[in-house]
Amino acid sequence: MSEEIKKRQAWFEYYEACGRNARKTCRHFGISPDTFYRWKMRYRPNDPTSLEDNKKSRRPKRVRQLSTSQKVVDRIRILWETHPVKNKKEIKDLLEKENIAISLPTLYRIINKLNTREQIRKPKCKKEGKNARKVTGYREYVSLLRLWGNNQKPGRKS
Repeated sequence: MSEEIKKRQAWFEYYEACGRNARKTCRHFGISPDTFYRWKMRYRPNDPTSLEDNKKSRRPKRVRQLSTSQKVVDRIRILWETHPVKNKKEIKDLLEKENIAISLPTLYRIINKLNTREQIRKPKCKKEGKNARKVTGYREYVSLLRLWGNNQKPGRKS
């Protein structure tokens, strides 16, 4: 038996010894009542393995998947990496001009996921004045727009 199982068995032995007083047991062992009652529901006196913590069972069986197409995610990545914008709302406006409808929270989730997974960053701009921004990577942006436009022509499969 593991130390965790022995510790939880001690909880229930004390619980029985003090007249089935759960609150007193919780104070004695320094555990929350929620924790005690959760283990009390799992506990079977004849089966010590019922006090085993199965951490694999905590994960949901179905995890929600992103329903946005990979093509749109790639387009968002290109705009975020190359276009000199001040915020994510401006990316949404650019997508709407290209007839790509996406909600702002979904856009935020995609950009945050891209930032953590691929470590992309907004282009750095040198400030010349209080709120002045210097455009960086404009040639790359134009070439990417041309590539994107060539892939959007009817009859061309991607």
